[in-house]
Amino acid sequence: MVYLWQIGAERMSETGKISNPTVRLYFEDAYLQEFTARIIGREIRESLPVVILDRTAFYPESGGQPHDLGWLNEVRVIRVEEEDDLILHFLEKELGQDEVQGRIDWRRRFEHMQQHTGQHILSQAFYELVKGETLSFHLGQEESTVEIGLPAIKDETLLKVEERANQIVFSDLEVKTYFLPEEKINSIPLRKPPKKAGLIRVVEVAGFDYSACGGTHCRRTGEVGLIKVLKQEKIRGNLRFSFVCGWRALREFENRRRWLQDSARLFSAEESEVFACAQKNLAELKNLKKKQKKLEEKVSFYEAKEILERKPEQIISGLFPEKSPEEIKFLALHLVHQAEVIAVMAAFKNDGFHLVTAASERLKIDVREIISFLQSQLECKGGGSPTLVELMSPKKEEAEKALKLVVDFLKAKTGRS
Repeated sequence: MVYLWQIGAERMSETGKISNPTVRLYFEDAYLQEFTARIIGREIRESLPVVILDRTAFYPESGGQPHDLGWLNEVRVIRVEEEDDLILHFLEKELGQDEVQGRIDWRRRFEHMQQHTGQHILSQAFYELVKGETLSFHLGQEESTVEIGLPAIKDETLLKVEERANQIVFSDLEVKTYFLPEEKINSIPLRKPPKKAGLIRVVEVAGFDYSACGGTHCRRTGEVGLIKVLKQEKIRGNLRFSFVCGWRALREFENRRRWLQDSARLFSAEESEVFACAQKNLAELKNLKKKQKKLEEKVSFYEAKEILERKPEQIISGLFPEKSPEEIKFLALHLVHQAEVIAVMAAFKNDGFHLVTAASERLKIDVREIISFLQSQLECKGGGSPTLVELMSPKKEEAEKALKLVVDFLKAKTGRS
């Protein structure tokens, strides 16, 4: 319950609490963009000024729908929360006046209305066609998600659900909101039982869907605009669908059109040919990588031979900034196959480094001992076999230190130099 240091006396109970609930104007008219109200309570929370109004059009975060943004007398409202029967408005700075003119961010509000009404339509389409019950809903900044109680769904079935939802949109059905007492709630076919008792607010999509909901909604389904499912993923044994409606669907289409256009330009092809071009290029790239790998192995063979002729040491080490982790692995393996040596090689990878340690089988040395040793000295992870160990570290600057530590460890362990 809210306790405030300044409050309208006529709305304060004997216990020091605000006794009357905030009048929620968005219940009466979700399209109301401006309103007048009086501040009946003030306090500071999280270093922000907070005010409570006798009436408000600002929607608080609730039921998967984000809060509204806007202004009170040109002071920015940056958050809106519900506490008991009161609506708390978090402000960017102090507001001196008690009589205020409120104005909500209409673009944000209407987008939320499109997504929320669209979710009701999509949820009922899932239930109508495949008996998929809605378990949760989240209205995000760019796209929204709805979790449906289904273990799997075929692509063609999902398309039918999407088509049914859009059929409801194009039919431009009326969307009504009204309150029913708890004892009369069974007189309508609610999609799922309400979570609260008492007076229940119902959002009805003209005989198609009945839901208990306190959110803001469009007046007609046509205002929702296109409903498009973007992707699906498994979660907790169910399916979570990401979708967009209305203005967000238009922006999504424009983004994808631009990506496709840029891709077509990159391939010097028609947009319809992009997928085939990408497949062809990927196949060619895969073939080139195979050829490159074979060449790297050949180069590593001769490079190992040259190193052994130039460096007769039994422990050969080096940092190779220009080589890839795979290349130093080839080099280390060729060294230990051509001679009875131990090879310790390092190369950079992104912001870290990759270290390979290999030993000739004829030496009967288990190089896995360096794993726990090096992990005790610096941050790294990895594994391997008795003759080959690979370790990775996110700290590029410690590559030379790691090389020296491993070489000194092996020298002490084997008595070799």
